[in-house]
Amino acid sequence: MDSNYEDNDNELQNAPETPEIPQAPPDQPEPTPMPAAAPIADLPDPPATPAEASQTSSTATGSPPSKKVEKKPPSRFVRLLRKILIGIGIAALIFLAGFLTDHFVRYQPLSDSLDETRTELEQANLTISDLEAQNTQLTNANRTANNEIFALEEELAAVKANALYYQVLVDVNTARIALFLEDIEGAQAALADTQDNLEALLPAIIEVDPELGLSLPRRLELIISGIARDPETSLIDLELFTKDLLELEPLLVSD
Repeated sequence: MDSNYEDNDNELQNAPETPEIPQAPPDQPEPTPMPAAAPIADLPDPPATPAEASQTSSTATGSPPSKKVEKKPPSRFVRLLRKILIGIGIAALIFLAGFLTDHFVRYQPLSDSLDETRTELEQANLTISDLEAQNTQLTNANRTANNEIFALEEELAAVKANALYYQVLVDVNTARIALFLEDIEGAQAALADTQDNLEALLPAIIEVDPELGLSLPRRLELIISGIARDPETSLIDLELFTKDLLELEPLLVSD
């Protein structure tokens, strides 16, 4: 056991000495210990809105929250102006609705009817143009037909004049022959219709020779009235009458 005690004493002697901690002088205050940093998870989130920021600031600073500012009611003039504007807007809407209703109820049918009338008028104008063209063609055809008819009438009048002329000439020659044979009754019978034929032939005779047209009827009347009284003089007058008729032949008779 004595050897054990000696060993412990030797170890204590050989152990290093513990340094002494210097103590602060009594006159100086002890340093304030630094607060430990808060963990990141414990930090508050940033405010989302300015209102929350102001509330958070007020709460942090400990100041009382600000009172909400009350909105002043609009003045009487503003209310009146607002009512007037609303009334004008309602009136404008009513006017627009009335205009649209009137347009679609009255003017739109009138516009459609006007379009139909214009279409019918255009068709009528086309029909009138066609009818005018047909009328022009018919007028030209009618004019041509009238010209042909006039030409035929002239030819017919010439034929009738030729027939009347030769009938008068034949009657006068027959009367001459009868008087030459002293057949007074035969001469009077031959001249029975000569006055009427000569009367029908007078327009053509007057057209070519007005003097003969006036003298021949009177001379024929004297011849007819004097056959029974003076046959010889009547025969001479018939010869002169025949001579005048022969002079009219190239003027009255057409080929």
